[in-house]
Amino acid sequence: MMTRPNITVFLALSLDGFIAGEANSLDWLTPYSSDPPDDTGFNALMEHSDTLLMGRNTYDAVMGFGVWPYEGLRVRVMTHNPVEPRYQEQFVSGELRQVLAELWDEGARHVYLDGGNLVRQALQADLVDTLTLSRVPVLLGKGIPLFGADIPVSHWHPAQVKTLPSGIVQVSYQREQGL
Repeated sequence: MMTRPNITVFLALSLDGFIAGEANSLDWLTPYSSDPPDDTGFNALMEHSDTLLMGRNTYDAVMGFGVWPYEGLRVRVMTHNPVEPRYQEQFVSGELRQVLAELWDEGARHVYLDGGNLVRQALQADLVDTLTLSRVPVLLGKGIPLFGADIPVSHWHPAQVKTLPSGIVQVSYQREQGL
């Protein structure tokens, strides 16, 4: 019996595997941001997700956008240092598996998981069901990597591959069961 929501990760990363540059910079994404959200699959993700669970660093970055892109979505922010909510977002802490079980009890069935640290925790715990990676054609050399040595072996099936007009190559993977 399922006791946690379906978990989808949707991230952009450089060719050399970084999700942010030095000092958490995302400036390197700007030249590749011309693809419409319908083409990238982001709008479809938002339509199918009932909950967004993000890490605090990602939340802080979103707060710098000046517009809240998650209207109508249940948003939870994993943090040990909550701040005053501005858009009905809620702050949670604890072990990821427990937070997901609590979201399940609240009615969450499809969670979009965002934020490097949180995604790594989910991969370490083998909790991710769908992994969509948008490879941006740039080498950063250093920054914040998505993957680390602490992620266990897991097997994934490429469900969809597409090249966007900006040059981004996007692959959506489904976790293989029973391997």
